[in-house]
Amino acid sequence: MDVYEQIRQKILTGKLAPGTPLRPSELGADLSVSVGVVREALTRLAAQRLVDSEHNRGFHVITLSPDKLKELVSARQLNECRALELAIERGDVNWEGNVVAAHHRLVNTPVYTNEDDDHTNDAFLAEHKTFHFALLNGCGNRYLLDICNQLFDAAEVYRRWSAPMIDRRSNAAQEHRAIMDAALARQPGEAARLYAEHIGITAELVVQRFDSDITSSGRV
Repeated sequence: MDVYEQIRQKILTGKLAPGTPLRPSELGADLSVSVGVVREALTRLAAQRLVDSEHNRGFHVITLSPDKLKELVSARQLNECRALELAIERGDVNWEGNVVAAHHRLVNTPVYTNEDDDHTNDAFLAEHKTFHFALLNGCGNRYLLDICNQLFDAAEVYRRWSAPMIDRRSNAAQEHRAIMDAALARQPGEAARLYAEHIGITAELVVQRFDSDITSSGRV
């Protein structure tokens, strides 16, 4: 795994928390690579909006806020829902099979492990993304998929931060199934509506987490 991917995984898995400073010299020593290699990786991550870069402050993991989340959700709904509509219009039998197989793996992967029931199982999160992109991959537009991938990963930071609130919600599995059923029934409008609602519900739970933190800390 290269340096870019190692740092990216640390961010997506929550090992590097939102707002954490990313000092190239420290990361270079930790990963046994040069400062230049780390800077190149951080620059790539900044382009994907997983890392912020500010003049005289250096790099740090993106900070989270309800306003940023609303923009992210809106962008996801516009791009991922359009990719889904195109996939339903263009997807062939192989696309259908991949969607069904991805869904089967998702529902048979535990959200939590016996060893850790406070943090979402990494295997589940991997299958969750695989399912979403099994749906979208049939769109046939690599540039659109790249945008969707970037937005999904940015949202994953919020998901990790808000777990287990999000992943304990009881209706997520039903939402996934409903989206799949509409997609396989070749109903692009209905599938896109369900997909947009699915993203929106997740965002509402994250905002509740923000509100809960503010209340408990006494901040206004």
